[in-house]
Amino acid sequence: MKNLKHIFEPQSVAIIGATSKEETVGKAILSNLLQSNFNGAVYPVNPKYKSINSLKSYAYINDIVDEIDLAIICIPTLAVKLVIEQCAMKKVKGIILITAGFKEIGDQGKKLEDEIIEIAKKNKIDLIGPNCLGVVNTSNEIKLNANFSFRMPRSGNIALVSQSGAVGVVAIDYAQQQGIGISKFASIGNKAIIDECDVLDYLIDDDETKIITMYIEDISNPKRFFEIANKAALNKKPIIAIKTGVSERGATAAHSHTGALTSSDTAYDALFKQCGVIRVTTLEELFECAKGFTCMVEIKGNKVAILTNGGGMGIIATDALEKYHLKISTFDKNSLKEFKKVLPSTASFTNPVDIIGDADVERFSDALEIIVKDKNVDAIIVSVTPTIKTDMNAIATILCKYAKENSKIPFLANLLSFEAEPTFIKILEKENIPNFDFPEINVRVLAVMVNYYNWKKLPQLKTPIFKVDKDLVETIFTKLKKEKRDYLTEPESYAVVKAYGMKSLEYSIAKTVEQALVSAKKIGYPIVLKIVSPDIMHKIDVVGVKIDLNNDDELKKAFAEITDSIKSKRPKADVHGILVQKMFMQKGIEIIVGIKFIKGFGHLIMFGLGGTFVELFKDVSFRLAPLSKQDAMDMITETKGYKILNGFRGQGPYDIEAITDCLLRVSQLVIDFPMIKEMDMNPIKVLEVGKGALVMDAKLVWEEQATEKTKIKTETMVSAH
Repeated sequence: MKNLKHIFEPQSVAIIGATSKEETVGKAILSNLLQSNFNGAVYPVNPKYKSINSLKSYAYINDIVDEIDLAIICIPTLAVKLVIEQCAMKKVKGIILITAGFKEIGDQGKKLEDEIIEIAKKNKIDLIGPNCLGVVNTSNEIKLNANFSFRMPRSGNIALVSQSGAVGVVAIDYAQQQGIGISKFASIGNKAIIDECDVLDYLIDDDETKIITMYIEDISNPKRFFEIANKAALNKKPIIAIKTGVSERGATAAHSHTGALTSSDTAYDALFKQCGVIRVTTLEELFECAKGFTCMVEIKGNKVAILTNGGGMGIIATDALEKYHLKISTFDKNSLKEFKKVLPSTASFTNPVDIIGDADVERFSDALEIIVKDKNVDAIIVSVTPTIKTDMNAIATILCKYAKENSKIPFLANLLSFEAEPTFIKILEKENIPNFDFPEINVRVLAVMVNYYNWKKLPQLKTPIFKVDKDLVETIFTKLKKEKRDYLTEPESYAVVKAYGMKSLEYSIAKTVEQALVSAKKIGYPIVLKIVSPDIMHKIDVVGVKIDLNNDDELKKAFAEITDSIKSKRPKADVHGILVQKMFMQKGIEIIVGIKFIKGFGHLIMFGLGGTFVELFKDVSFRLAPLSKQDAMDMITETKGYKILNGFRGQGPYDIEAITDCLLRVSQLVIDFPMIKEMDMNPIKVLEVGKGALVMDAKLVWEEQATEKTKIKTETMVSAH
């Protein structure tokens, strides 16, 4: 664990590469540091100067007598290694390496970066960068603006961590335009030593940071990120992130439906869902959501009251509530009675409450007095259009009064003005009431807040440990290793499934049509025939499946057609025989459960309605193993198919508990056997409630080397939620 206080809260800063030359990085950093009124000592370091900006300049950092907490380096790339060695001799605790030209330019740059990493680690120096913009701490006790692009941001309680310096500049500029205050800013660049997890860990314990925003291109250590993000949630600090760099599927072909539907971005989505990170797609959304959380109220439900002096604004807000799955509060009878006493007859007493365009501050106050007392109200949106009767500052003051007196109800404002910088904004900010330009933004942000706090309220459901037959699975993988095979046959996959407590249909393997006839007689018609070969994953593509065979003649014909097709289309395939299986006729619904190993994350587990169209409709959900019971339940409920599973239009519900059980057993399987690379159980036939589920088909791919790769995923990576 790194201590970043000497980077964000230094008592002394040396700027190596400081200069008085205009339009240079060294000049910009020194100027920003001095103009921010940094509450520490500043030491310019440059052998070309005796003084810079009236400060004594030092030829080398070792010439400085005093201790140095933080060194900011902005010199040519090839000189960096020597300077970091000098910093090590000086026992500098932290470095911000602004200089670019390292691993981002290729192999030669990576070699240089590796060398400075070795020096920094050996000397226990925490280093941000290289190729970064710098850091900012707006705290009155520190006032550190150690970047070369923008002036000191307005102080506030929102932190920003950015992997891109350019995005950081744009984000800070946008925040300034919107009047959003910043507590800390960190541009982490190439993440040679300090990465996003280290900065997050620091921010979680930072009293002045209440909300954390992030621009992420990749995460160095997903497991650690998971743990720290959960810690942030426990500390009541929401994390809102933009994750870019959505990777295309690898050129290596996906061998299963799960493989076809997954990517590293799918893994990021699953990671964020499991640790409560709010994912957005634009900087605008990033700061809108952050601004919403500044109200510092943990919303208790999803019922929203709307108060407005403009009917159209109320309708827009109401439509948005339906779009974002929030409910419009239904006021109790007493509230309606009270509205009629204080509001004009032309007003709308039902939600949204439209007190019409001639409303003054007293009318707003009377309406709010009633709304805050109604037990059916979890949040309040106040939308005010400027008219000749509206005193916006007075309305803002009244809104603050009620927000302060009713601290368990979040108030979101939509106060509009023709002024460039209206005074009421500062009035609202003083009481942490976020104000947005349009009512639909208020609703969208409120929906994010509701979802986040609902996630936090989820029960702590631990991952169950099932009694399984690991020895049998070990035997199967040992056999595969000896035979140098990557793919399990369907019978081998069924054996793995059975070893982990999941049920499949009875079957037998026939090498001849005569054997198939004997098996069919024993099992009973109708039956299914399937080719068994480790070289054939998708049987339908080679006419390797025949279903609904009702007599001996149909079986003989189907057996011959499968045999001829394989000889024609896959003559070199290693055929073990043809699987004879009962045609399952009992009522049920088909689902798919799959596994895909994603490098850096471990195993991604997929759930969705099954069958051949799963890739077309893509109604699937994902989570990373190991799953908690809550994870498994969430996977099921977030698909559109959940409505069907739960009973739709007169149809009875299916055995959702059996699906949950299956997902948890699959999760345990990949934790026990990390060499599993891909697995599809498609379809699994889910029966009516209480009757379980049956695996109808299974494909499994393993990779011996995956064992080491997956060690970052352990049972500790289970959310408390």
